[in-house]
Amino acid sequence: MAFPLEEWARRVWAERDTAAIDEMCAAECCVHGAGPQPMQGAGQYKQFHQQVCQLLSETRLDVDHCIEQDGWLAALCTFTGRMADGREASMRGSIQARIVDGKVVEAYDHFDFVGFFMQLGMLPADTLERCMSGRSVGQTDD
Repeated sequence: MAFPLEEWARRVWAERDTAAIDEMCAAECCVHGAGPQPMQGAGQYKQFHQQVCQLLSETRLDVDHCIEQDGWLAALCTFTGRMADGREASMRGSIQARIVDGKVVEAYDHFDFVGFFMQLGMLPADTLERCMSGRSVGQTDD
């Protein structure tokens, strides 16, 4: 049975329907990559979702390519968000998820949040270069 990733994208991100998270994630699911620590359970993912939806007035997840095999799903996706003031950003990323009985039990999300926040003007345009050269984002160039 194929996991309805397009339905997830529509309901969770375009419609912001948190009931879809409960319906499509196992209660004990574990999500890696959307923060510094894995999110344990659908409740923690719903908290992450709420934070994103509070920051962005519009959200969309487009599924660019998806394959499923042996209980695993791999997808290339594009996430787009718009702030209330009209600033918009997008990031391509990948999702790998293990599906049991039609529900996500573990997921690995790989998206460029640094680039996303740079596009929104929330991080300096030279953030990556600063970090790669060993300088902190807030460090002056004296």
